[in-house]
Amino acid sequence: MLDKLMEYERLPYDRMKEKKTNLGSEQNIFRTINTKLSTLQTAVSDLLLGSNFNLSSATSSDEKVAKVTAAEGATTGNFDVTVNTLAKSHAIKSANITSASTYLKGSVFTIDRAGFPQISIDTSVAAAGSTNGEVLEYIKNQINSQDSGLSASIISVSDTEKVLLLSSKETGLDNKMKLSGGTGGIELGGTSLAGLGISDVDGANQTQAADNATLTVNGVDITRSSNKINDVISGVSLNLLSTGASQVNIAKDTDKIASKIEAFVTAYNDAVNMVRNNLTKPTDKTKMNPLQGDAMLKDVSDKLYTIFNRINANAADIAGGASPINMMSIIGLEIDKGITSGTLMTGKISFDKEKFKEKFNEDPNAVMDLFKRDDAVDSKDGIMQVLNTQLKEWTSTANGLMTSKIKGYDSEISVIDDRMEAMDFRLQMRQDKLKKQFTAMEVALSKLKSQQSWMTSQLAALQTTAKS
Repeated sequence: MLDKLMEYERLPYDRMKEKKTNLGSEQNIFRTINTKLSTLQTAVSDLLLGSNFNLSSATSSDEKVAKVTAAEGATTGNFDVTVNTLAKSHAIKSANITSASTYLKGSVFTIDRAGFPQISIDTSVAAAGSTNGEVLEYIKNQINSQDSGLSASIISVSDTEKVLLLSSKETGLDNKMKLSGGTGGIELGGTSLAGLGISDVDGANQTQAADNATLTVNGVDITRSSNKINDVISGVSLNLLSTGASQVNIAKDTDKIASKIEAFVTAYNDAVNMVRNNLTKPTDKTKMNPLQGDAMLKDVSDKLYTIFNRINANAADIAGGASPINMMSIIGLEIDKGITSGTLMTGKISFDKEKFKEKFNEDPNAVMDLFKRDDAVDSKDGIMQVLNTQLKEWTSTANGLMTSKIKGYDSEISVIDDRMEAMDFRLQMRQDKLKKQFTAMEVALSKLKSQQSWMTSQLAALQTTAKS
């Protein structure tokens, strides 16, 4: 009985709990919409960058000779590239060293490199009785563990002999190894040189000569210390792989530009789809969207549509004459293309990529103006400029309308939490009071039953006495 009474008493509490759940669901919808609008703003911001309308592609007629990549804003054109020599790193070797001998221990190996402290490798720190083979390992490890500009390795030429190999990490004549007393490059010195049998860096000890890359670009002679060259053609990186000739073509890449538009279309459609799904009545007539007809969502839907379909009043100002590119539909972007029935309209953009590429190639400046022109007069602003301003008004983390809406839900939920906590306390007090009342009633009933039994027994006794 007490449980049934408390179920009735808790009905207002349960209604508040349900309201809190519904508010949380609505808040999550606004959070999701805010995220999608922020994603849309990122895509819009990309279309306000001039560099994203100046993307290039690079091709090489012979990628075995040279591979090529182009950055944003790269110089376009055709370039005849002839590679005459490749840049090479310098490599030398020691004489054959008898592994089991011990004459290397105690000698010093020094490396001098311009702009860096001298590296001194003192083999006397090697363990007592170290063999030449162990000292070579020590020298190799010391070279490879420090920024000397060299890399070292050891080759076993027989069961008893080893060779120390040294090579410059970077290519070009500027990184050639020289013996002490030389100038520039990487200088080798110390008492270890004689023990290692290194008496020259150009003759018997040399295994590969240092060399620069030499090439011609459209007949202009060029010399570089590296095979990776990025300062000859503006915005273009050449990776030389072998000698020979290749024709390099740098062109504006409308496919890359179109991919930026596709990213915008995807973000726009995701946001519109989310907004409209929560505005419209479900097909199941027994259900209802909690935000069906919400004024804020309706404002978002209407403004997105209006801004996208606005006519750019700047059309007559472009390139000194009238431009036919003054609406998104002209460059292949259109909302509900071909749909005439209101019930079938989704508000989503369709993108004709080939039409966009055609119009962009015809007049890239007009297309860019349609998107990103920033004018003191609002009617002459590019569509993305207007859309970006509106999206900031909705999504700003400081004072955006979406942010304020979400915070408003937090306040409502907080008030309900406080009320539920207070009501739960009162319900618990009510339950305790009822429990005490029912307990007192049961005790009173028990006493009355006991009295009833006593009186019944007394009356029975009197009746028996009267009969006798």
